[in-house]
Amino acid sequence: MLEEINYSLFSSVNKFAGYNPIFDITAELTAEYLPFLFILLMMYYWFFKKDDTSRINLLSVGWSTLLALFINFLITLFYFHPRPFMVHIGKLLISHGPETSFPSDHATFMFSIAFAFIIHNEFRKIGIVLIILALIGGMARVFVGVHFPMDIAGSFGVGLISTMIIFILRDVFAPMNERIVEFYKDVLLRLDLKYLKRR
Repeated sequence: MLEEINYSLFSSVNKFAGYNPIFDITAELTAEYLPFLFILLMMYYWFFKKDDTSRINLLSVGWSTLLALFINFLITLFYFHPRPFMVHIGKLLISHGPETSFPSDHATFMFSIAFAFIIHNEFRKIGIVLIILALIGGMARVFVGVHFPMDIAGSFGVGLISTMIIFILRDVFAPMNERIVEFYKDVLLRLDLKYLKRR
């Protein structure tokens, strides 16, 4: 029953693929490269938000993302679900290896960052925007034929769970996060001193 719903939802999204070249290319670029926007955003906040609290919170975002991808890896060890093109349904717009589809690493990556942003007050507004982008990116993966909707729903769940785990363990990670930030600042200071000496 659930599989029938999954297939039906996939068909309702993927059936529009292949009709409009501009729409297809937009979906392909979104499906493949939208996660890089999340990476660039994290880099922007890391390098241009000068306060320690922001960087510590960004490290928590990073731990949430790593945990989410590790959970995905564990799932793939015990559960295999074929991708749409492996069961010969839908239209495939981008090439992909015949790997398990559940959950989507792309979508998990985006959802985990988005949820981890939302959980911190200073990043909450941009986090809400990222949730919307993650949903769009996930649906783009369905549109281009490499994932089922349930794969994206699974990624949503994994991203949420990993964020909650890291939030619960925030006091455990706090000393390490602080040391990393202090090390980063120390490296920057040394680089600045070397630059000044050369001048």
